[in-house]
Amino acid sequence: MSMVRPRSMLFALACMPLLCAAVPKVDLPKDIPDEPIDITAARLEFTNSILIASGGVTGRFENATVTADRVSGNTETGDLRIEGNIHFERENVIWDGSQLDYNYLTETGDFGPSTLDFDPVLMSVDRVERVSTNVYHLSGATFTTCDKDHAHYRLKAKEAYLVDEEYLTAKGVTVYVGSVPVFYWPYWRHKLQKSIFSYEFGYGSEWGPYALINATVPLTKQIDSSTDLNLYGKRGVGMGQAFSWEYPQAVGTFAAFYLKDEDPYAKFSESSEVGSEIGDDRYRLKFEHLQRFTDTFYLNTKFNYLSDPAIIEEFFKSEYRSYAQPENYASLAYGNSYLGTEALANQRLNDFYDNTDRWEYSLDVYRTKIPRTPFYFQSENSVAALDRVVSSIDTTGAAAYDSVRLDSANTVYMPQRYGFLSLVPRAGYRATYYSDTETGGDEMRQLPSVGVQAAFQATKILSERERWYGKGLRHKIEPYVDYVYQNSSVATNDLYQFDDIDYLQDENKVKLGLRNVLQTKRNKKLVRFIDLDLYTYYLIEDHGSGNDFDALYVDVRAPLTKRWLVDAMGTWDWNDGSVPFFDTRLSYSRDDEFAIHLEHLYQSGERSLWTPRLELYPEGKYSLETYARYDDRQGDLEEAAVIGYMNWCCMRYGLGYHIYDDDEMRIMFSIGLSAFPKARVSSSF
Repeated sequence: MSMVRPRSMLFALACMPLLCAAVPKVDLPKDIPDEPIDITAARLEFTNSILIASGGVTGRFENATVTADRVSGNTETGDLRIEGNIHFERENVIWDGSQLDYNYLTETGDFGPSTLDFDPVLMSVDRVERVSTNVYHLSGATFTTCDKDHAHYRLKAKEAYLVDEEYLTAKGVTVYVGSVPVFYWPYWRHKLQKSIFSYEFGYGSEWGPYALINATVPLTKQIDSSTDLNLYGKRGVGMGQAFSWEYPQAVGTFAAFYLKDEDPYAKFSESSEVGSEIGDDRYRLKFEHLQRFTDTFYLNTKFNYLSDPAIIEEFFKSEYRSYAQPENYASLAYGNSYLGTEALANQRLNDFYDNTDRWEYSLDVYRTKIPRTPFYFQSENSVAALDRVVSSIDTTGAAAYDSVRLDSANTVYMPQRYGFLSLVPRAGYRATYYSDTETGGDEMRQLPSVGVQAAFQATKILSERERWYGKGLRHKIEPYVDYVYQNSSVATNDLYQFDDIDYLQDENKVKLGLRNVLQTKRNKKLVRFIDLDLYTYYLIEDHGSGNDFDALYVDVRAPLTKRWLVDAMGTWDWNDGSVPFFDTRLSYSRDDEFAIHLEHLYQSGERSLWTPRLELYPEGKYSLETYARYDDRQGDLEEAAVIGYMNWCCMRYGLGYHIYDDDEMRIMFSIGLSAFPKARVSSSF
């Protein structure tokens, strides 16, 4: 019986009683010296390139190490005949047998019946032949991830090739569940580190009983195909097909989904704004591609076309949580150490969404020293055709508008240092042209500005002892002041509002800030233990607020230990004691045992959203995941889920319950391979 296993499993194999009984205890060389051959034996003959060794042979031939009763061969051609109690190792290959023909120069050989273990896939074959340094030819091959004597499932192929110890290509493949054949492929290609099938079954209040089935197979080394069959008891049969690709310079995906909906108004009534756009033909098309020409020159695209505004929310919940309105854009960007430039097209493809459609080109010159002067120059420039479009189902009466905008902002800096004090005065001029405005004509807005920033740093060693946070503690404090003055020739409410450029107004204020950083060493590396930035503005021009100071702004990131992380940012208006905005995130993880995440998002007058997440033993035999979204201002449980997993033999079983707002619920049961615990059905839980 032969064995082929990754080198990381050698120690475990060496301790197996069966192997220990069959193979002599011989210390194999750990490092391979420069000479191509190194051999010892009780009897050794070497004449005219002919090698004969017998009696406790231990040898190294290039990258292969061997123990056997007898080795003979030709050192010029590299051909070897190895016989008797053979133990063969090469890179991640271990083989035991009684006879082997092997060429150590071409690294090819005929290994006979073998068992191969390329984690997580186990293979047993009638005959293995290494036909080149990166290709094995397998005859009579069986594949599975189940390590039981009687595997719960397996794939059998008449002939297969293992390429780069990563891809399998096979002919005449039959899939067995137990001893029952269930599928047949005349040709099959698969990547060892990816799952093939995933299944989810359950019941949903809007779907009825359902089954989500996914099959993913590689078409080539760079391209994968993913097919979905979604069966909804109340809604009908949904079909999905996706292709993903990954090349050294490019990565992307194309996905299509179609459902002939038997109950299209299960969530939104036909008379509602959203329901008026829904029909029984439900579909989505998605295309994403990132093409890198160089590290700083790339094309990034993302396009989504939908049948209606509800299909993502109803059938692709996880995507909807991230992007309630799918993005559509193409960006061609280039940058170097002096400048960055981008051509951007952002266009809605469905008229039931609001959007700012834009065709824009921008050119930014980074802060660069002007030769033979103490000055630095920075410039931001753009030309854009902007069109604010309104949803076809909008009932608020919002107006659409458009304008061509040319914008150029240029600033000159003169950095100075006076001892410990850094002083950076600046002067700038911004000009922005609009082809159309709220006043009904074109407009040129001029925005001259001046300012000066002053700052210094001070540090102190607080401790050199080893504590719970790390080894040693250093405090760095950085007070800073930044005076800002700018004068706009046009009032903000006279301009169409597309983005931040259009909100610029008169300013006369001083930014007052204090940054505190605590540093320590972990694993011999200097890390930030706490990074806290506090700042506010002294308002010389208060814009009618009557306040001397703006709100206090807080930004803190605190990796307290390698397990604890606190991250927060927000504002406190100390003029009236209110908190307009605050976002706090807390996380704790402990190896593979559990992870806890808690986020609280507070927006005054809008929401107070709590989002807890818990994962218990994600890599264990039993694992648990929980998740919730609760708005305590509205008293609304927006979403909650709990799902438990059990690994049994080669299978991973999941059982979960999910509730959403509007009284929607879902019960699910999933089946997958325990070797691929991250594999999930994209349109489900």
